[in-house]
Amino acid sequence: MNVRRTLAAGAVAGLMLVALPSAAQADEIVRSGNYTVAAGRTIDGDLKVRNGTLTINGTVEGNVKQVGVGSIVIGKNGRVDGNVEETGHGTVQVHGRVDGNIQESSTGKLEIFRTARVDGNVHELHDGAVYIRGTVDGNVKESGAGHLYLYGTARIDGNASERDKSNLYVYRGARVEGDISEGGAGSRINR
Repeated sequence: MNVRRTLAAGAVAGLMLVALPSAAQADEIVRSGNYTVAAGRTIDGDLKVRNGTLTINGTVEGNVKQVGVGSIVIGKNGRVDGNVEETGHGTVQVHGRVDGNIQESSTGKLEIFRTARVDGNVHELHDGAVYIRGTVDGNVKESGAGHLYLYGTARIDGNASERDKSNLYVYRGARVEGDISEGGAGSRINR
């Protein structure tokens, strides 16, 4: 009788251990072509789109990545709880909220609109320009051949820097709590 109970308990414990990882894992969605997260919808996990534009009007509780030709658009009511990365020939446009970092590593531009709030860093690595009109709690960096624009409504808690041959434009009213630096062959232009 004890042997049966021990075997039964061991079998139940083994099933629970096997079931735990799959129950604890969040969804990962991978799509090709244009994809929209509708308002009111929540995706629990990471979202990756290949060769299409990803539009987020709902919530993604994970990281967002776009690969290939296409863009990422986060609407006014859109929210991403993780990082946002665009690696193809497209843009990143943020009107809503991003709780992580944003990185654009190809030829597209990166725009943080007036209604946007980014809790992490904003970094453009290639030939695209960066336009900041909203709030960034981290650092803003443009490392490629594109310009960096800090408009009058921009609020940056960290540093703002441009590191290549392009210019850094600082408009009257822009507030940067950290350092503002132009470290490349370009110029800092105050407007």
